Amino acid sequence: MKLDITDELQAYFDARGKVVLNACPGGGKTTAIAQKVINLEDDYKSTYGNHSGIACISFTNAAKDELNLTYNLLSGNTLQYPHLVSTIDSFINTFITLPFYYLLERNFARPQILENNARLDSFWQTKYKNRSGKLVDGLKNPMNSFKAKTGRSVYYQYLPSTIRLEPDGNYTVNGNAPSEDKVDLNVFEKYCKYIKGWQFEKGLITTNDSAYIALRLLRKNPKISQWLAQRFPHIIVDEAQDNSLMQHRIFEELNNQGLANIEFIGDPYQSLYEFRDANPQLFLDKYEGDDYTSLDLSNNRRSPQRIIDCFSLLRSLDRRTIKSACETDLDEPIIVYRYKADDRSDIISHFEEYCTSKGFNKNKVVVRGNGIRNKMLGRDAQQRPWHDQLAYDLIAAKIEYDDKNLKEAINIARNIVIRLENKDISFVEFGNLRAELKTDNLFNARVIKFIEGLPELSHSVEEWSNLCPTYIKQTLNLDYDIDFGLKKTSKYFAKATRTEPISMHFNRVNIEKASSLTTIHQVKGKTLDAILIFFDENNHASNINFRDLEPDEDGFIKEKKRIIYVAMSRPKHLLAMAFPEKITEIQLKEKLGDDISVISDIKKNIDSDG
Repeated sequence: MKLDITDELQAYFDARGKVVLNACPGGGKTTAIAQKVINLEDDYKSTYGNHSGIACISFTNAAKDELNLTYNLLSGNTLQYPHLVSTIDSFINTFITLPFYYLLERNFARPQILENNARLDSFWQTKYKNRSGKLVDGLKNPMNSFKAKTGRSVYYQYLPSTIRLEPDGNYTVNGNAPSEDKVDLNVFEKYCKYIKGWQFEKGLITTNDSAYIALRLLRKNPKISQWLAQRFPHIIVDEAQDNSLMQHRIFEELNNQGLANIEFIGDPYQSLYEFRDANPQLFLDKYEGDDYTSLDLSNNRRSPQRIIDCFSLLRSLDRRTIKSACETDLDEPIIVYRYKADDRSDIISHFEEYCTSKGFNKNKVVVRGNGIRNKMLGRDAQQRPWHDQLAYDLIAAKIEYDDKNLKEAINIARNIVIRLENKDISFVEFGNLRAELKTDNLFNARVIKFIEGLPELSHSVEEWSNLCPTYIKQTLNLDYDIDFGLKKTSKYFAKATRTEPISMHFNRVNIEKASSLTTIHQVKGKTLDAILIFFDENNHASNINFRDLEPDEDGFIKEKKRIIYVAMSRPKHLLAMAFPEKITEIQLKEKLGDDISVISDIKKNIDSDG
């Protein structure tokens, strides 16, 4: 693998100290990081010895794996001790929280990083007999001593899994302040202190807890920072636009206490993890400030300029500076479909057939989120006939199985079977059993047979509601009856639907490989030959729409628009978009230019091609 050294790359290779590298899509940041590590290795060995190395830290496992692969392609070797490639959570847990936890808690259980924060809620749940002798749900002491303004426990307003510690030591609910209308702030603070104290003593900590503990340990014990600065005298933080405030504070603390070389590398326009506290503004503050050497990678090696100009619509005019440096431009026009609700399947088929004719093999059809994907795959009914979620989960498993997504079908059905065969199991016990049975081949084979035998979705809603519970009880040999709770009628269930096939209300997209339909989050960081992006019909705040194809007037673009930016910047050759038919061809060309290829009647287009 040969690397073309530009002036921008050389400036990055030469930079030392506190560095921020703002890398555009297709700018080659992973290649740049791998090459810089190669350049540094011999120098660091002679300067620091055999036990000090370079730490390359990424936000996700996918980014970590890509860095390892790129390093191997450039050097022919694997990156080994004393160097490190790690996710940011793993780095904090492995090198700060877990080895030094004893300095925080004198009497504690072995720390365990929870994979699912909801486990914290289940620890406080119990059952007791009321005055009538009926077994009812309740809470363990002292949860009922912390009263909300409703008179009930604060637990019911703010579950333990939502309580977080911030860098300044304050408590929040998933990053937000509690409502004074719901709870007295002093009561809230006592409630939070008790929960976190109990957690830390038991060693049951969330990823956010681990980061808070790490920051606290570094501030109270400077020798930890000094040791880390010797172990890793150079730290490179990739995908830094997705770092949280807590994670930024940890690296700033390391820098303040002796770490001389710290690099933050990323693209704030590609920050998609606000639900995990990503804050791209913190990256921008470093880039635009005076404390760091600010560098750029502004040449896109992936896409032709027409694709770059499309995703640059989301950047302010003064920041539309990305230039194409791609070696192959096939002169493919931007394809824009105008769709009706019932012809999305035909659009996907047309896109895939077009890609096949052009020899494009790495292609994806993407939507905003799993909710829309599930609707297109038939996992989300237009109407809601049943009270019990079990019915919808069974349909989801059946659809995934029919679409040959065996892994997804098994994952859904495994949870169903475990729950049904262990009716009174606790949340914790369920998690342990699920982990144990995940690799049990005999159990998984039984799960497959269970899915195969489920009544077909061609049955009417009423027929299926009777057939399916009977099948489940007999197949799993249950000693109790199943009742989906078929509604008589409701806002989301018309009476006439009872006699209509289930498949009529689960609008599965009939594509040969449903795995080609995915979410934008799943293609982040990928290079594709072609991509088709579906924009939504409804103008819901969380949906991506035609009107979103512009920068925000009040500052840096919000995450919804960054999602569009990421999707549009993936392809090497073909960018295709699908908008609802209410968006006119005139509107499309005013926004995207006259050179786009607009397909307004997909069925007519298919017929004429035939």
